[in-house]
Amino acid sequence: MEVIRPTTVRQLKKFVNMPDAIYRGDPLYVPYMRGDLLRTLKKIVGSGEYTALAVEDGGKYIARLLFTVAPSKQLKLEKCGFFSHFECVNDDAVASLLLGEMCAILREKGATHVEGTYFPYDQDNRRGILVEGFGYEPMILTSYNPPYYAGLLERCGFVKDFDTVSYELSYDRYDEARIAPLVEKVLKRYGLRIDTADFSALDSEIDDVHAVISEATNDIIFQDAPTKEDLYRIVAGWKSFLWADLIYICRRISDGKPVGFLMGVPNFYTVFRKMNGKLDPIALVKMLYYKKRIKSVRMILQYVIPEYQSKGVNFALYHEFFLTCKRRGIEAFEAGTIMENNDASRRNVEKASGKLNKIFRIYGKQL
Repeated sequence: MEVIRPTTVRQLKKFVNMPDAIYRGDPLYVPYMRGDLLRTLKKIVGSGEYTALAVEDGGKYIARLLFTVAPSKQLKLEKCGFFSHFECVNDDAVASLLLGEMCAILREKGATHVEGTYFPYDQDNRRGILVEGFGYEPMILTSYNPPYYAGLLERCGFVKDFDTVSYELSYDRYDEARIAPLVEKVLKRYGLRIDTADFSALDSEIDDVHAVISEATNDIIFQDAPTKEDLYRIVAGWKSFLWADLIYICRRISDGKPVGFLMGVPNFYTVFRKMNGKLDPIALVKMLYYKKRIKSVRMILQYVIPEYQSKGVNFALYHEFFLTCKRRGIEAFEAGTIMENNDASRRNVEKASGKLNKIFRIYGKQL
């Protein structure tokens, strides 16, 4: 048993496929799109931007992870280690070997702290280790892992840095008859309208979304607001997986100024699970068939600029979201992930029928 650094195409393919053995027989597991992940690894590992590690035993990978060094806004560090793609058999010795090698390399690079899991280039994607809520299906871009991962990390000296949470929403707990007239009053009082996304005017829509996120981002949401280029990249990559009627921009009627934004994403994980991470002809047929049968949605982003916070604008956006889900026959929907100390956002979701259902933990360690 030894730690290796996968760099060749053959080794990176083994890295990509390694989780299959961990999750064999798990009906909730959703593999990465294998081709996309392999292309990403070839780019970021090949350039040296990220380091891949795997524990090899008898020619098989039994653990893996990916890590890099970058500044941390939250910890105010110029050099912090960030790891992702952590998968491991239920064996403390294997986990210790893998994580110990990562920590040693990070020390050599000058890092004084390491934390994860974070997805490369997108700290909201598959963020954290799932520690509560294993009975719920994974929602698009959220983490899913065996329950024993938390114990492996903790016994290797990792501790909680912070949690993020998600909420299950419910039609039964949402008082539509009471809220609908209140939303109408809010929009009328402040002279607002709510528009659904117009993909034919993508440039101006992204300008408005970027303006809202930039103004609404605060110290609790510790990541920097995404740039316009980031938003273009996200939309370009995910346009075929988005429903325009689940993306809302609240604007002032008088001058068109954007004041709020909410984005829901259909849970394509239910489709990807059927495709098994592949894009061959059979998998594409499955995608065309199952994408019309998606019955779950994740509310992934919601922002209101400070001037209009605590005035009911967020509830107006939630209300439109509920109405769309109801019209589409959505059966399960979730909001998150939200920083555990973002009390305002958590209260808003709870008032909109949210019930805490999952906790994702970012684990850290001093080096």
